[in-house]
Amino acid sequence: MAFRLKKTAIFFASLVIISLVSLYIYMEEQGNFHEITPGEAYRSAQLDRDELEYYIKKYNIKSILNLRGENPDAPWYIEELQVSSELNVKHYDIALSATRKLTDREIHKLIEIFKSAPRPILIHCKSGADRSGLIAAIWKVVVDGVSESEAKKQLTPLYGHLSVNETKAMDESFDEFFEKWTKGIYSETKFQRLLE
Repeated sequence: MAFRLKKTAIFFASLVIISLVSLYIYMEEQGNFHEITPGEAYRSAQLDRDELEYYIKKYNIKSILNLRGENPDAPWYIEELQVSSELNVKHYDIALSATRKLTDREIHKLIEIFKSAPRPILIHCKSGADRSGLIAAIWKVVVDGVSESEAKKQLTPLYGHLSVNETKAMDESFDEFFEKWTKGIYSETKFQRLLE
Protein backbone atom coordinates (compact mmCIF):
# COMPACT_ATOMS: atom_id res chain seq x y z
CA MET A 1 0.00 0.00 0.00
CA ALA A 2 2.75 2.46 1.00
CA PHE A 3 4.74 1.54 -2.11
CA ARG A 4 1.72 2.13 -4.37
CA LEU A 5 1.06 5.51 -2.70
CA LYS A 6 4.69 6.55 -3.12
CA LYS A 7 4.63 5.47 -6.78
CA THR A 8 1.45 7.50 -7.40
CA ALA A 9 2.96 10.57 -5.71
CA ILE A 10 6.10 10.30 -7.84
CA PHE A 11 3.98 9.95 -10.99
CA PHE A 12 1.95 13.09 -10.23
CA ALA A 13 5.03 15.09 -9.21
CA SER A 14 6.71 14.10 -12.48
CA LEU A 15 3.60 15.09 -14.41
CA VAL A 16 3.56 18.53 -12.76
CA ILE A 17 7.28 19.07 -13.47
CA ILE A 18 6.90 17.99 -17.11
CA SER A 19 3.89 20.30 -17.53
CA LEU A 20 5.73 23.28 -16.04
CA VAL A 21 8.83 22.69 -18.14
CA SER A 22 6.69 22.31 -21.28
CA LEU A 23 4.85 25.56 -20.51
CA TYR A 24 8.14 27.38 -19.92
CA ILE A 25 9.63 26.12 -23.21
CA TYR A 26 6.45 27.05 -25.09
CA MET A 27 6.41 30.57 -23.61
CA GLU A 28 10.09 31.11 -24.35
CA GLU A 29 9.78 29.87 -27.91
CA GLN A 30 6.86 32.11 -28.87
CA GLY A 31 7.74 35.12 -26.68
CA ASN A 32 4.84 34.55 -24.28
CA PHE A 33 2.67 36.35 -26.86
CA HIS A 34 -1.08 36.33 -26.15
CA GLU A 35 -4.21 38.16 -27.15
CA ILE A 36 -5.79 40.50 -24.59
CA THR A 37 -8.60 41.83 -26.79
CA PRO A 38 -8.93 40.53 -30.37
CA GLY A 39 -7.68 43.12 -32.86
CA GLU A 40 -7.12 45.67 -30.09
CA ALA A 41 -4.45 44.58 -27.61
CA TYR A 42 -1.80 41.91 -27.20
CA ARG A 43 0.79 41.08 -24.53
CA SER A 44 4.22 39.53 -24.63
CA ALA A 45 7.66 39.10 -23.16
CA GLN A 46 10.60 41.08 -24.51
CA LEU A 47 10.79 40.09 -28.18
CA ASP A 48 13.88 40.00 -30.33
CA ARG A 49 13.93 41.80 -33.69
CA ASP A 50 12.60 38.86 -35.73
CA GLU A 51 9.79 38.08 -33.27
CA LEU A 52 8.83 41.74 -32.98
CA GLU A 53 8.69 42.25 -36.74
CA TYR A 54 6.71 39.03 -37.14
CA TYR A 55 4.05 39.97 -34.58
CA ILE A 56 3.80 43.58 -35.76
CA LYS A 57 3.14 42.44 -39.31
CA LYS A 58 0.90 39.48 -38.44
CA TYR A 59 -1.35 41.45 -36.06
CA ASN A 60 -0.97 44.89 -37.69
CA ILE A 61 0.39 46.34 -34.41
CA LYS A 62 0.23 50.15 -34.41
CA SER A 63 1.76 50.91 -31.00
CA ILE A 64 3.98 49.36 -28.35
CA LEU A 65 3.79 49.98 -24.61
CA ASN A 66 7.11 49.02 -23.02
CA LEU A 67 6.71 48.47 -19.28
CA ARG A 68 10.47 48.25 -18.68
CA GLY A 69 11.01 52.00 -19.08
CA GLU A 70 13.52 53.83 -21.24
CA ASN A 71 16.84 51.99 -21.49
CA PRO A 72 18.78 54.02 -24.08
CA ASP A 73 22.00 51.98 -23.72
CA ALA A 74 20.39 48.52 -23.76
CA PRO A 75 20.63 46.60 -27.07
CA TRP A 76 17.04 45.31 -26.75
CA TYR A 77 15.72 48.86 -26.34
CA ILE A 78 17.72 50.26 -29.25
CA GLU A 79 16.50 47.39 -31.43
CA GLU A 80 12.87 47.88 -30.34
CA LEU A 81 13.00 51.60 -31.18
CA GLN A 82 14.59 50.83 -34.56
CA VAL A 83 11.88 48.31 -35.46
CA SER A 84 9.17 50.71 -34.25
CA SER A 85 10.58 53.49 -36.40
CA GLU A 86 11.07 51.29 -39.47
CA LEU A 87 7.52 49.91 -39.28
CA ASN A 88 5.88 53.20 -38.26
CA VAL A 89 4.77 51.94 -34.84
CA LYS A 90 4.17 54.46 -32.04
CA HIS A 91 6.26 53.68 -28.96
CA TYR A 92 5.46 54.38 -25.29
CA ASP A 93 7.62 53.77 -22.23
CA ILE A 94 6.65 53.51 -18.60
CA ALA A 95 9.00 52.07 -15.97
CA LEU A 96 7.15 49.64 -13.72
CA SER A 97 8.48 47.05 -11.28
CA ALA A 98 7.08 43.54 -10.79
CA THR A 99 7.82 43.84 -7.07
CA ARG A 100 6.26 47.24 -6.32
CA LYS A 101 2.63 48.31 -6.33
CA LEU A 102 1.57 50.87 -8.93
CA THR A 103 1.07 54.46 -7.92
CA ASP A 104 -2.07 56.43 -8.81
CA ARG A 105 0.04 58.56 -11.18
CA GLU A 106 1.22 55.45 -13.03
CA ILE A 107 -2.32 54.13 -13.35
CA HIS A 108 -3.52 57.48 -14.64
CA LYS A 109 -0.68 57.54 -17.21
CA LEU A 110 -1.59 54.02 -18.32
CA ILE A 111 -5.26 54.96 -18.74
CA GLU A 112 -4.21 57.96 -20.85
CA ILE A 113 -2.08 55.68 -23.04
CA PHE A 114 -5.00 53.25 -23.37
CA LYS A 115 -7.16 56.16 -24.61
CA SER A 116 -4.67 57.69 -27.04
CA ALA A 117 -2.45 54.88 -28.36
CA PRO A 118 -3.16 53.68 -31.90
CA ARG A 119 -4.58 50.17 -31.90
CA PRO A 120 -3.78 47.35 -31.92
CA ILE A 121 -1.29 47.86 -29.10
CA LEU A 122 1.38 45.44 -27.90
CA ILE A 123 2.05 45.60 -24.15
CA HIS A 124 5.26 43.98 -22.94
CA CYS A 125 7.69 43.62 -20.07
CA LYS A 126 10.69 41.32 -19.74
CA SER A 127 8.97 37.94 -19.32
CA GLY A 128 5.38 38.87 -20.20
CA ALA A 129 4.10 37.42 -16.95
CA ASP A 130 3.86 39.88 -14.06
CA ARG A 131 3.83 43.51 -15.23
CA SER A 132 2.22 42.59 -18.56
CA GLY A 133 -0.35 40.54 -16.69
CA LEU A 134 -1.25 43.41 -14.39
CA ILE A 135 -1.54 45.93 -17.22
CA ALA A 136 -3.54 43.44 -19.32
CA ALA A 137 -5.93 42.98 -16.37
CA ILE A 138 -6.31 46.76 -16.01
CA TRP A 139 -6.90 47.02 -19.79
CA LYS A 140 -9.66 44.41 -19.55
CA VAL A 141 -11.46 46.54 -16.93
CA VAL A 142 -10.86 50.01 -18.43
CA VAL A 143 -11.29 49.21 -22.13
CA ASP A 144 -13.35 46.02 -22.24
CA GLY A 145 -15.44 46.67 -19.13
CA VAL A 146 -15.14 43.09 -17.85
CA SER A 147 -15.69 41.87 -14.30
CA GLU A 148 -12.96 41.69 -11.69
CA SER A 149 -12.77 37.89 -11.90
CA GLU A 150 -12.58 37.95 -15.71
CA ALA A 151 -9.79 40.56 -15.66
CA LYS A 152 -7.82 38.62 -13.05
CA LYS A 153 -7.46 35.75 -15.52
CA GLN A 154 -4.61 37.82 -17.01
CA LEU A 155 -2.65 37.27 -13.78
CA THR A 156 -2.36 33.48 -13.76
CA PRO A 157 0.24 30.74 -14.23
CA LEU A 158 -1.07 30.30 -17.80
CA TYR A 159 0.98 33.41 -18.63
CA GLY A 160 3.80 32.62 -16.21
CA HIS A 161 2.55 34.71 -13.26
CA LEU A 162 2.73 33.18 -9.82
CA SER A 163 1.27 35.15 -6.96
CA VAL A 164 4.13 34.46 -4.55
CA ASN A 165 6.79 36.47 -2.77
CA GLU A 166 7.49 39.90 -4.26
CA THR A 167 5.36 39.49 -7.40
CA LYS A 168 2.26 39.46 -5.17
CA ALA A 169 2.58 43.24 -5.59
CA MET A 170 0.95 42.80 -9.01
CA ASP A 171 -2.14 41.13 -7.52
CA GLU A 172 -2.29 43.71 -4.73
CA SER A 173 -2.00 46.51 -7.30
CA PHE A 174 -4.89 45.11 -9.28
CA ASP A 175 -7.08 44.73 -6.18
CA GLU A 176 -6.40 48.35 -5.15
CA PHE A 177 -6.91 49.59 -8.71
CA PHE A 178 -10.23 47.76 -9.04
CA GLU A 179 -11.54 49.11 -5.75
CA LYS A 180 -10.68 52.69 -6.78
CA TRP A 181 -12.00 52.13 -10.31
CA THR A 182 -15.42 51.02 -9.01
CA LYS A 183 -15.52 54.16 -6.83
CA GLY A 184 -14.78 56.38 -9.83
CA ILE A 185 -11.46 57.59 -8.38
CA TYR A 186 -9.75 57.57 -11.78
CA SER A 187 -12.19 60.01 -13.37
CA GLU A 188 -10.41 63.29 -14.23
CA THR A 189 -12.00 65.36 -11.46
CA LYS A 190 -11.53 62.84 -8.67
CA PHE A 191 -8.02 62.02 -9.83
CA GLN A 192 -6.97 65.68 -9.67
CA ARG A 193 -8.28 65.87 -6.09
CA LEU A 194 -6.38 62.69 -5.24
CA LEU A 195 -3.10 64.32 -6.30
CA GLU A 196 -3.66 67.58 -4.36
